[in-house]
Amino acid sequence: MFLAFALITLLGALGMLLQKNIIVAGLFMVAAFFGIAGLFVLLANPVAAALQIIVYSGAIMVLVLFVIMMLNSHEEEAAEFSRPIQRWLSLALVLALAVGAVKLVMASKGVQELAVRGAATSPAVTLQGVGAVLFADHLLGFEVAGLMLLAAMVGAVALTKRNL
Repeated sequence: MFLAFALITLLGALGMLLQKNIIVAGLFMVAAFFGIAGLFVLLANPVAAALQIIVYSGAIMVLVLFVIMMLNSHEEEAAEFSRPIQRWLSLALVLALAVGAVKLVMASKGVQELAVRGAATSPAVTLQGVGAVLFADHLLGFEVAGLMLLAAMVGAVALTKRNL
């Protein structure tokens, strides 16, 4: 089963990357999300699988497709001249950020605790636990994420509807 879900995830991600039609790429993205949800089920975490399907496949994809349709995408004009220095600098910046992110994750308290006690002793995730942590420990982040989504939607409407 792992190979099936991993193949669904990888094929969905590759299809999304190689697709020129934006809407079809979004549907490939949904397939990748369903593959990830299947992997969560195999990890005995049905809450994360349900959240993956509901939040990402449902809400985020509807938001993405709504913004894509509202922006009425078109072909961009070809660049007048190439900028090789800009490409190399951006590649170096991405690599530096990736190395920094890996170092931060490896130095985090959660990864160190996982190395000490192992993954097998972690308790099962329940919906009550997710709700308690989300609305007690991470309430500010939850509210900020909601405000950012609202600002993104207002910005998308402002960009597309000039005569408001």
